[in-house]
Amino acid sequence: MIDHLKRVNDLNTKLSKLNNNELNGLYYRVFSTPDGEMVLHDLANRLHEYIPATNDFQEGQRSAYVSIISRLLNSVEKKEVTNGEG
Repeated sequence: MIDHLKRVNDLNTKLSKLNNNELNGLYYRVFSTPDGEMVLHDLANRLHEYIPATNDFQEGQRSAYVSIISRLLNSVEKKEVTNGEG
């Protein structure tokens, strides 16, 4: 139990040191892999991206998915501007 709590604390410490661009990049690196794309699609299916939310809990699930997508879009837009495409 103590090891788990230490690991959670270590991860939170690392996350707290990332700025938005770095965090967006982390999401992009994870979800731009073939496995990450499959996980993202599974989340879309499970978290009410394609079907209407009928209660607050489901809307909260959808909101979590939208948050992930927003980070990915911000990362891609940043890469395009950096590469002179935008």
